[in-house]
Amino acid sequence: MNNASLSDHYTALPLLSGIEEIADNYDAFILDIWGVLHNGHAVFNGVIDCLTTMKDQGKAVLLLSNTPGRRHEIASALDHLKIHRDLYNFIVTAGDSAHDDLKNRQGQRCWFAGGDPDGKTLTQGLDIPLSNGHEDADFILNLAYDMDAAEKAHFHALLADAARNGLDMICPNPDIIVMVGDTVKECPGAYALYYEQQGGAVTYHGKPHEPVYEMAWRYLGAPDKKRILAVGDSLHTDIQGANRFGIDSVFNLSGIHRQECVGSDGRAIDNAKLATLITGQEHSPAFVLDGLKW
Repeated sequence: MNNASLSDHYTALPLLSGIEEIADNYDAFILDIWGVLHNGHAVFNGVIDCLTTMKDQGKAVLLLSNTPGRRHEIASALDHLKIHRDLYNFIVTAGDSAHDDLKNRQGQRCWFAGGDPDGKTLTQGLDIPLSNGHEDADFILNLAYDMDAAEKAHFHALLADAARNGLDMICPNPDIIVMVGDTVKECPGAYALYYEQQGGAVTYHGKPHEPVYEMAWRYLGAPDKKRILAVGDSLHTDIQGANRFGIDSVFNLSGIHRQECVGSDGRAIDNAKLATLITGQEHSPAFVLDGLKW
């Protein structure tokens, strides 16, 4: 397909000027956090105004994140960014879903594989002793984030051994990458994918997997799915997850795919590049938005 044809395809996916264009069609909004509300350092322009207007118009706003942190931890972090709790109704995280799973694994020894110490809060209050490595563990809790080449090679070798030993892995963050400011960093999902490639079994919590959407849907009061709109910056997690769950979605371009979509000036969206990115995907958004704004 040439660039002209791709641009023609793209026109079938409306580039919204803001949520206001379609707001009347939806009662509930499921918003990704990192890549939609903020970039890890600062809130994106237009976000606070958009959330304020949604609440003023009686929309239900649920924040759905692939972070392994629990909802109270995320709410505290958002407070520091001036995204206060009166701007949304609920938070659901991959960590909340994983914690429910871990309750059923009490008494088993866990290899905490990763460098995120906050992730250990997932086992607090549960009878899950931490092992020193995979050799004496019953399962793996994967919270591995960005590593240098040597660290990654060593960790991959440990994962390959664990896979051969038949250990199950819990992955409470299926994201492959995340944008931290302007830097791309690997997330636990990247290491879980490697583990699967080595023959290991992985249980995922978070988008695009259904358990976290079921949890979010229940928090919203189990509304008609036709009246729910999800907004996310990842085709792999946010858009695929919305498609699987049967709700409409908006592909937001302020996150991890932005550099694949901008033109030579590094700012304006290039329609042909955007079409190239979306065309051929098994999962496709209903709309496109260049930054969450009303």
